[in-house]
Amino acid sequence: MLRWGIVGFGDIAAKAVAPAIQAHAASELVAICRRDPVALERCRRAFDVPQAFTDYAEMLRQAPLDAVYVATPVHLHAAQTLAALDRGLHVLVEKPMASTAAEAEAMVERAEQRGVRLGVAYYHQFIPVNAFVRELVASGELGELTALHGNASSSYNPPLDDPKSWRLVRAVGGGGPLMDLGSHRLQTFSSLAGPARQVAAFSDRRRVAGDVEDVLSLIVNYDSGVQATLSSIWGIDPARGDYEVWCTKGYINVPYARGDECFVTQNGKRRRETHPAPELHDLPLIEDFAAGVASPDGHVLPGEVGLEVQRVIDAAYRSAATESVVRL
Repeated sequence: MLRWGIVGFGDIAAKAVAPAIQAHAASELVAICRRDPVALERCRRAFDVPQAFTDYAEMLRQAPLDAVYVATPVHLHAAQTLAALDRGLHVLVEKPMASTAAEAEAMVERAEQRGVRLGVAYYHQFIPVNAFVRELVASGELGELTALHGNASSSYNPPLDDPKSWRLVRAVGGGGPLMDLGSHRLQTFSSLAGPARQVAAFSDRRRVAGDVEDVLSLIVNYDSGVQATLSSIWGIDPARGDYEVWCTKGYINVPYARGDECFVTQNGKRRRETHPAPELHDLPLIEDFAAGVASPDGHVLPGEVGLEVQRVIDAAYRSAATESVVRL
């Protein structure tokens, strides 16, 4: 039985992470942590968790843990992950895994040094429609992969006094919609195209308060020769979460990366493919991580996956700031 603690027990933990852990037959949620004692006790009762802490260091010292899920704001990911790794605990950290690639690299290196597993919560990897796209591209049925395009946008635009406005502060969230939403799409692109080689980006702030971008356009050139474009925006309605895949002999349109359908065009004909998404979208993520704890060969989303995404994000912000193409 894998005994879990969650730090940062907010919306994501309550809606997705905790239900997935409790649904996993080989996992047990034994401790949670958040700063607000009233909200903490409410969450403890709602999920019937044995132990609850307002102090993360105390949870690490006192709770009988095997693994920690880090669900706090991005600027805390690295320090909290390193603290758990140093105690010999496995860590699954929310995406994006860190504020910078340097932090992400330090996390990967520490996990290797301590001999424990580090994972990153890019759960879109396990959505069945995305798995189908990867399998179809890998099969060669549509020829060689040529290009990718994605949208990662939402209506997010809170006032600065909103408790959820921390993403608007670069020192806390690390960046704007590229960090928050685009990171998911970059992980999907990486799973199809491999490591990135060059990055060019343009960014601006048009709608939101704070000091991060709310619109960013990105071009990535991969070692494989595949090119990708990504548009990531906050403060728009309707939201967009789609992507497209072009191959030499066909085309795939995924209307929603968390949805259950895609459309394949081949030989002049268009067909609809349906692949229902799981009710608990984080459950396959928990299953993968638990498999990785049992055997590294079973781990699909190790820290290196998050590090590759983080390198592209860093390069995008550097490119936008310097108005230049950045080589990785």
